[in-house]
Amino acid sequence: MSEKRDFAIIGTGAVGGFYGGLLQQAGFGVHFLVHHDYEEVRKHGLVIDSINGNFRLPHVHAYNDPRLMPPCDVVVIALKTTANSALPDILPQVMGAHSHALTLQNGLGSEAEIAR
Repeated sequence: MSEKRDFAIIGTGAVGGFYGGLLQQAGFGVHFLVHHDYEEVRKHGLVIDSINGNFRLPHVHAYNDPRLMPPCDVVVIALKTTANSALPDILPQVMGAHSHALTLQNGLGSEAEIAR
């Protein structure tokens, strides 16, 4: 595949930030939905602390409103499952006709909630 895909990270906590950061380092377009620390991330970027090595992304596409995000090829859902009730409002904003969803959530039943 010669075309780079764009990724939306829904939930930029430890899991979403880490995997989204790796994707951005690899050259993919990554759009982060940030709830906590939005202003800090928007102004100063994202700092990732990992046992595999810490890194900083000084410039990221950070959003605090999914309506401002572009539709992406792959939507990575890294929210805590207790926040899944927000997904019906978020996913239509970031998913296009040919988008794929990938959940990195821990727990049973999250796939059914996402499919709705």
